[in-house]
Amino acid sequence: MAIRLKLRLVRGEKHSIDVVALVNSGYETREPELLVPREVAEQLDLLPRLPSGSEIKEYVLADGTVVRLIRVPKAARVFVVEEDRIVGGIESNVVISDRAEEVLISDKLAGKLSIVALDFGEGLWCFRDELGRKVRYSRTRTR
Repeated sequence: MAIRLKLRLVRGEKHSIDVVALVNSGYETREPELLVPREVAEQLDLLPRLPSGSEIKEYVLADGTVVRLIRVPKAARVFVVEEDRIVGGIESNVVISDRAEEVLISDKLAGKLSIVALDFGEGLWCFRDELGRKVRYSRTRTR
């Protein structure tokens, strides 16, 4: 099990999609960032024509492998969508990967969204203001 959440990604006035995303504490960034597969980037209208300011950045993976990915600064507002509340509106960079199988939430984005991991192995989490009062459960992976 892992912690997966339903997110709403909003880009401008025209583009909004809901996805299930994995909280990845090992995805360390300096700013809020979301890694998305190509098809999600297309749904947000980030591809095939990249917005100005997009750049190719090198990322070092956990095994030391270096990959080059497309980074679109401040490309989307991110919300966590739960049955009882919606939290967020956090402006986030979007990183596009042709090899990604699911959406990944970086450590900084998880923090800005007030996500607190209670048990990664069991998929238990809560929002920061619920700590000690509520336990939430991971979503099922959609692929």
